[in-house]
Amino acid sequence: MKSLKIGIAGLGNVGEEVAYQIINGFKVQKNLFDIEIIAVSAKSKNKKRKVDISNIDFYDDPLEMASNPNLDLVIELIGGDEGVAKDLCFASLENKKGLITANKALIAKYGKDLATLAEKNNLFFSFEASVAGGIPILKLIREGLIVNEIHKLTGILNGTANYILSEMEIEEKSFDEVLLDAQEKGYAEADPSFDIDGIDAAHKTIILSGLAYGKMPTINNLSIKGIRNITLNDITYCDELGYKIKLLGNSEIVSNANGDEELFCSVEPWLIPKDYGLSSVSNVTNAVQVKSSLAGTVMVTGPGAGGEPTASAVLADIFDFYNKGKIYSFGRPAEEIKSNFKTIDYKEKFKFYLKLNVIDKSGVLADLTTIFKNNNLSIESFIQKSNQKDKTADLIIITHEAENRVLNKALITISELDGVISEPVCLSIYT
Repeated sequence: MKSLKIGIAGLGNVGEEVAYQIINGFKVQKNLFDIEIIAVSAKSKNKKRKVDISNIDFYDDPLEMASNPNLDLVIELIGGDEGVAKDLCFASLENKKGLITANKALIAKYGKDLATLAEKNNLFFSFEASVAGGIPILKLIREGLIVNEIHKLTGILNGTANYILSEMEIEEKSFDEVLLDAQEKGYAEADPSFDIDGIDAAHKTIILSGLAYGKMPTINNLSIKGIRNITLNDITYCDELGYKIKLLGNSEIVSNANGDEELFCSVEPWLIPKDYGLSSVSNVTNAVQVKSSLAGTVMVTGPGAGGEPTASAVLADIFDFYNKGKIYSFGRPAEEIKSNFKTIDYKEKFKFYLKLNVIDKSGVLADLTTIFKNNNLSIESFIQKSNQKDKTADLIIITHEAENRVLNKALITISELDGVISEPVCLSIYT
């Protein structure tokens, strides 16, 4: 194959590492590849970097790069689901360039459209680095498990959230203290909303659903709950009960009464038993568990972010382009992808963890018992942690199995009780 000429738009941590590896000859390239970076675009041309780009054509406007007749492949590492990143990706495919991106927000929103355009022009389009950094989860689903039906995907998909929950437990510090620490160490952005509110994990869950089932909901159609209201007390209480709290992205195909496939898709904190594999995934590590028809349950773990791990995924996509030149980006023709797919509320029954901060006075328990009885809910275990200083108490309840909709209905009534001080914490228990 002739020399592969590529352009890189975005020279942040990932883009710089990709350029460094190519220019300095990463392991596989030394033996098999003939690659040349002939174009780059970034906010600053003269910023100090560990790689010399002085002899590479620099574009102030990355869109101009897409029309360079000598380019075979464009790598978009700018980020964002709109603006120049989106325009560059579409322009690259329209100009008959192969495309690689790590842009999860863009793929979650426009993945089918980009795949359709790539197939129309018989072009390579891949985005391995968009989910779970250095873990080759998309390749696993698209290629390694290609003969399997995927039944369920469960993932710890955001390293920042996982780091915060892990450090709260290990260091016995509050959410705010650990978040500040994560920002100082570079694990969390100055505005951490996308990470701690579950948006980042939701984008990745949508992409995984597209790969696994050919069904991609919009982010507004997902049930998304972050970790802002998880307290150190919650971490401690769950530890005493034999659980750890993890922010999970879940995606599962279920059949309704008519035999039609429906999609449950959510991001929320769950209680995971300590003896379960996902509970041991700590710090900034990501993990994805896949339940499949032939291979059974497969779990992969590894670094979910960072320059080197994410660059590894980008370079793997380059290798695929070099060797094959074309793949079905979602493991199936784009016309088979159902975008804007509506999700359903989860119908399976689960046990739930409830924590209620209440005024420590008579009558509160009686009111709660009445609400539980009226909603046909039953309690498996109950713990009361009193605080004599302010005459409050935390009531920790583990329910018997119940439907999510029934519990949510009861929680509305519970929240309105005079004795309840703050919004109840309600977490599903993973089985």
